[in-house]
Amino acid sequence: MVDDLHPRIVAVLQELRRIPDVMAVALARRDGLLIAHVLPKSMDPKRIAAMAAAIVGTSEMAASEMGLGAFFQSIVDSGHAKMLATGAGEEGILITMVRTDANMGLVLLSVGKAVQAITDLLERAAVAPEADA
Repeated sequence: MVDDLHPRIVAVLQELRRIPDVMAVALARRDGLLIAHVLPKSMDPKRIAAMAAAIVGTSEMAASEMGLGAFFQSIVDSGHAKMLATGAGEEGILITMVRTDANMGLVLLSVGKAVQAITDLLERAAVAPEADA
């Protein structure tokens, strides 16, 4: 199962990337290390992973300090695009870049499905070594 984890994650990212308003997708660990990506060559995947992790870490701290409950997602809204950094299980961050005029209902629904699929894959991979023991 663990051997085919990366291709399965990439397949989930590619499926999300097929949404017309989605420009790029990546998956990082919460410590900023890149796991997988479907990004254009003009984007540095390692930098994006590191920046998203910093944004998520700050957002988690802010949500906690303000008593807002568990962190779910941060959105950076800029002049050219939006970047969504969404928690994907204990260790993952799904990074989704969308057009500024994106249909956010469709995007958020699709991101939610991708997060669930990624969370399931990462959780199964985490318990796989114990199952073999």
